[in-house]
Amino acid sequence: MLNVATAQLPSRTAEPAKRSSLLGRPIVNPVVDYLFLGGAITVPIFIATYFFPFVTPTNADIVLRTFIVFNGAHFAASTLRLYTKPGARKEFPLLIWAFPLVCLVAVGLGLWSPFIGRNITALYFTWSPYHYAMQTYGLAVMCSMRSGAKLEARDKTQMWFVCLLPFLFAVLTSPDGGLSWFISRQWLATVPPLMLLYRGTVAVVTVATFLLPLSLFWQLHRARGKNVPLLALVLQLTNAMWWLGTTYLNAWFWTAMLHSVQYLVIVVERHVAEQMARTDRRGPLHRPIVYAAGFYGVSFVLGIFMFFLTPLIYVPFGFTATQSFTMMTWVINLHHFIVDGFIWRTPVAKKSGTYARPENMPVAV
Repeated sequence: MLNVATAQLPSRTAEPAKRSSLLGRPIVNPVVDYLFLGGAITVPIFIATYFFPFVTPTNADIVLRTFIVFNGAHFAASTLRLYTKPGARKEFPLLIWAFPLVCLVAVGLGLWSPFIGRNITALYFTWSPYHYAMQTYGLAVMCSMRSGAKLEARDKTQMWFVCLLPFLFAVLTSPDGGLSWFISRQWLATVPPLMLLYRGTVAVVTVATFLLPLSLFWQLHRARGKNVPLLALVLQLTNAMWWLGTTYLNAWFWTAMLHSVQYLVIVVERHVAEQMARTDRRGPLHRPIVYAAGFYGVSFVLGIFMFFLTPLIYVPFGFTATQSFTMMTWVINLHHFIVDGFIWRTPVAKKSGTYARPENMPVAV
């Protein structure tokens, strides 16, 4: 999950914003930012899946390979970041050593007890769209601040609420989590006033999810001169697009992939920046491409280990490999959500009250 610090950016970051306040100051470069961070690359995919639903793969082999390349590597990157972040071992000892054991126990309990397993599954399907919403918020505020936008507390609150709307929609409509975790659609149908209220709420949230981001962007960028880049709006609309404009299966598959790509770009950029800033490393391998490929490569291998080898420890206890893989997947997701809440926090300077971070680093956490 990506939240955002309220750090003041160096004055020189405002220069590109003056030249191109609409595009903003790039994190990687404009093409990568808008296509992959902003999710613009998924717009033609969305159009294709809308008219041709079969575009979303249902073949288990294709889904599995896609999962390994993107989703598995993204979850592993979160874990790898926890163990490689400077100072993390000292700052988060329980998160590093005890929490993985807690998760392994949770998988075992979820397999052993159908009641616990159902609730872990429902928690995943409820928390997942919230996680995506908060990553959208974090990236939107991060790219705004890098582009020279001086966002006030109310600006961030408004942006947070706008980014949260797809999550509210998912809570209302998810068949496996959210509202259906507690109240079934079948029961609502037996109480006409409640069903009418439910449908009206879904309609209001649907309209607000697309109109409020446009309104807020106009407010911040044009009416109040906040220099919020177009990328912030693209982030919000692409996340909303999948949840509101297609089936839950499509949203689950493509939003998860988009989220994974966004995360990998950010975490690799941060890792590369930290390694290139080190004075004790020099030589022909001291290059951004080497560190980027190395981090992704380790994440890829670690993802295979976490998702496909670790679940096998439950097979001798009478559970199938498929059952173990499924429950492990839900728990790894929850582990990822919690870990991200810690490893991306930006430390606060004790005296000045500002956030201490390297000059060129993003402020996303």
